[in-house]
Amino acid sequence: MDRDPAAIDQPMLESALVVAVEPGGAWLESEGQNGCANCRDGHGCGVSVFQRLFRLPRHRLYLPTEATLAVGDHVVIALSQRAVLIASLWLYLAPLLGLMIGALLAEAVFDREWLTALGAVGGLAGSLWLVRARQQRQARSGAFFPVLHEITFRQAPSSAEQRP
Repeated sequence: MDRDPAAIDQPMLESALVVAVEPGGAWLESEGQNGCANCRDGHGCGVSVFQRLFRLPRHRLYLPTEATLAVGDHVVIALSQRAVLIASLWLYLAPLLGLMIGALLAEAVFDREWLTALGAVGGLAGSLWLVRARQQRQARSGAFFPVLHEITFRQAPSSAEQRP
């Protein structure tokens, strides 16, 4: 299997709708593709089925930008695949490792079943705290924010805004 290692540096593109505008940025809602391409083809993990069954809310995210956007504009945003991969690893792998390490340490030290379970919960809680602290540090750095790729549709100004 030949995979280009530079492919992970390619941005992921997603369509979104501007739902609110603030100085320095805008709030967007994803336009709700039902899962990945595999899900849409019927060969994926089934996330799209759950989205349709439970009518999950659209994702809202903040886009820091100096571009002039208006509520109702349609945009395409880009996010680094590397950033998504790193965030996913931290979100899923760190709590699992914390749970296992906490349980193994408590088992080795105390050799009591209820203390092993308590150690697992403590390891999970500690790793969740670590993930949260890392996420807050990354949010301040701005490295994981999406960037505006293009504006695909501009909302026409209302008749009230067109009057002199």
